[in-house]
Amino acid sequence: MMSSSCMYAQTQRLVVWLKNGEKVLFDLEEYPKTMFSGTNIVIETTNMTVTYPLPQVLRYTYEGNSSGVEIVKSSKEIHVLQKGDELSFKNLRNGSIIQLFSTEGILLESWTVKDNLIMTISLANRPTGVYIVKTNGATYKMMKR
Repeated sequence: MMSSSCMYAQTQRLVVWLKNGEKVLFDLEEYPKTMFSGTNIVIETTNMTVTYPLPQVLRYTYEGNSSGVEIVKSSKEIHVLQKGDELSFKNLRNGSIIQLFSTEGILLESWTVKDNLIMTISLANRPTGVYIVKTNGATYKMMKR
């Protein structure tokens, strides 16, 4: 296991951040698939399947080196706040796109940020379930109860 941890600096991976502080890594070379089943997130790779209850998952992201992709740093840090059925974004650049997807990957709605204001999206008119929100290369999950 020690030798594989040295490889992480050279590979890309899916990272699951749990609320207890644990950070779980899945190499993209293992082709991880992310699925939602009821109130669980399921990560399936070529070698294993792992299930996490959504209330225990803080977020999941991708990290690692990539060739040919340049990361453009923003001068402002983006702040995200979830309150009930609303997700608010602060410090997004003008023209940034916020997209709302179903867990099946269907685009449900899209917004364009104007005037660097706080942008808030609501799930109030949506059915109960899990939704995926994407903006500026980041992905967030929201659960409407």
